Amino acid sequence: MKKNSNHPRYPKTILELYDKESPAATEFRRLYSNLRHMDGFADLKSILVTSATSEEGKTLVAGFLAITIAHYHDCKTLLIDSDLRRPVVHQLFDLESKKGLAEVLEGKLPLKDCLRKTGIGNLQVLTAGNGEKTPTELLDSPRLTEVLEEAKFYFDLIVVDSAPIIPVSDVMILMPEVEGALIVVKAGATPREVVKRAADLVQNAGGKILGIVMNNLEGVLPYYYNYNYYGYEYGYGGKRDSRTGKLTPSRQKPRSES
Repeated sequence: MKKNSNHPRYPKTILELYDKESPAATEFRRLYSNLRHMDGFADLKSILVTSATSEEGKTLVAGFLAITIAHYHDCKTLLIDSDLRRPVVHQLFDLESKKGLAEVLEGKLPLKDCLRKTGIGNLQVLTAGNGEKTPTELLDSPRLTEVLEEAKFYFDLIVVDSAPIIPVSDVMILMPEVEGALIVVKAGATPREVVKRAADLVQNAGGKILGIVMNNLEGVLPYYYNYNYYGYEYGYGGKRDSRTGKLTPSRQKPRSES
């Protein structure tokens, strides 16, 4: 499985970026609070985080959400990098990706040998790894169900960072294995019809949409997090252009929507 080497590296680890007093941290606590108050939350053991297309900030959303759950809710949490085409979770946590999901799915290593500590007591990471088969072959295997069931036994909640749903079919394979999905949308960049297409694909795969996370809103994080691509600004809200269908960031205090 050849990795895409053109993906830019993150300038800081996610733990260096995380500030529990920041507006962003507040929004992620609010996001998780909304999830906890949803009907059926007691049965929610795994959350898939995806986006319509690439470069919408889904991996950072998955990472910050996993940190929030582990840090504030005394919840044993596992973050899995299932984006086998462009894996970056290991970069966010400054980890090697030599042993990960791919090796577990190929049966080369047991799950417990590939789990990585993060510096947060309740949070561990399963990186993508370096498999020999294609991402589709690895994910479309009965072994995937076994791995996730084993992970659910050891962890209270699993956050799965996946590939974008429109360009590739990986999410369609993963959806039956998780209890719900969050779709990350880059405000001001993702047209409404593209978001709708992504939502339709999730539902067509039998998935439950837990919510939409509006990413890249202005005025949510301090200016030094405002990188052009990496999407260090998070929040909810914004207006939509009636002609283009694009979401325009709100300059007001962000809010959560269910």
